Amino acid sequence: MAPKHKHNDSLDPLTLAMAPPPNETSEQRAKREREEAEALQVSRRIDAELKLAKIALKKRKDAVQVLVLGQSMSGKSTTIKNFQMTYAQKAWSEERTSWRAVILLNLVKSVTTVVDILSETMESAELLATESQGSGKKAQPLTPLKETHRNIIRRLGVLRQIERDLKMLLGSGASEVEDPSEAGDNGPQFNPSRIQEFAVRSSSGWKDILDRIRNPSQGKESETQRKAFQVISSCRDDILLMWNDKSVRSVLKNREASLEDSPGFFLNDIDRILSPNYEPSDRDIVRARLRTTGVQEYTFTLDRGNHTAVDWIIYDVAGVRTSRAAWIPYFKEITALIFLAPLSSFDETLAEDPRVNRLEDTFMLWKTVCSNKLLAKVQIILFMNKTDILKKKLESGIQVNQHIPEFRDKSNDYDTVANWFKKLFKRLYFTNTTPGREFISHFTSVVNTEATSQTLAAVQGAILRSDFVNTGLL
Repeated sequence: MAPKHKHNDSLDPLTLAMAPPPNETSEQRAKREREEAEALQVSRRIDAELKLAKIALKKRKDAVQVLVLGQSMSGKSTTIKNFQMTYAQKAWSEERTSWRAVILLNLVKSVTTVVDILSETMESAELLATESQGSGKKAQPLTPLKETHRNIIRRLGVLRQIERDLKMLLGSGASEVEDPSEAGDNGPQFNPSRIQEFAVRSSSGWKDILDRIRNPSQGKESETQRKAFQVISSCRDDILLMWNDKSVRSVLKNREASLEDSPGFFLNDIDRILSPNYEPSDRDIVRARLRTTGVQEYTFTLDRGNHTAVDWIIYDVAGVRTSRAAWIPYFKEITALIFLAPLSSFDETLAEDPRVNRLEDTFMLWKTVCSNKLLAKVQIILFMNKTDILKKKLESGIQVNQHIPEFRDKSNDYDTVANWFKKLFKRLYFTNTTPGREFISHFTSVVNTEATSQTLAAVQGAILRSDFVNTGLL
């Protein structure tokens, strides 16, 4: 007995604790070994996850991190799409077909927006006509719309359900961003910056939404798209009749409803989109509007140009005023910041505060970004965006000095206006930023994919330079 006691004393407590119990049956032993094997698998899985997390953390520290900032509808998401199209072509190609549902929703939304404006116009006219009759005054024709327009509106009512179905397909946690503006004396005026937008709450931007469409569960999503396509196709003639009608165009013009300048406009492409073999083009996807709320993170692997791959992480955050506090945590680790300033917004007001001019708000936001101490060593790049819409507005006769008094009596042509805006941004930059920093700016129309690709190449070079803070001033 003594030798056995001596052997037990030589064992450490952990070994004794893990030793099989005495008189263990074969069933008990099988159960114990099974539980030990399961525990070992869990332990190995945790070890593997910790290892991957450590690698991911290192990659994040080594990655080029870019924050894209700007107002809501300034072009942030479109800029990120251009990055993906240019530098992540495989993922871009895989997602291409999935954008079809988004484009169909954009198309339907444009139709229902026109229908709403026409319905409101006819209702207002009928109400005023009734009041005139009651007062004994001679009724005046208040709208060019006729009974034929009412019939078209009635037939297009079936698209309401299609709109709801597509919204459910794209995101069950979706919501409408409400129009906070109040109706004026002549009814609610259309403003591209105030259109009710469809927003999907997502932490990874479009990726999880498009993945769900691409990999439908039990065919439900595919059936929704098929039904939507069929119903919209059946309404094609009425949609074209309405959109090309001179009286309808007159009403839209009087209501300042420039739908062509609003996000996700595809009414001029209806024949192509309703083709059975339609596949979204690069330009279609860039123009498509699918707003995701909160903070999204997009990862790309870009080539430095010397055959060395570099991971890029691009952050997109909500642009409305109430969400700007969410930007602050992303200032700490970023390499560069791309600031989107929509120049065409000089005659628009904020959706969340109609008293504030959108471009004036952009100038205030730019000043805040330039003076932020956390950004002292971050490369800031200015995109003066939506130059195509700016040109169109100026050519139509809209005067800048009526909306931006400081412009005074300068020439209202595009070159003068654009360069004056640039001088303002540049002056605010040097007045508020760290001395010696380079001012980098580009005039952009990010829906122009070819031109934007060239701009992004210049941006990539600027960001990857080793001297983020330069002594030479432009």
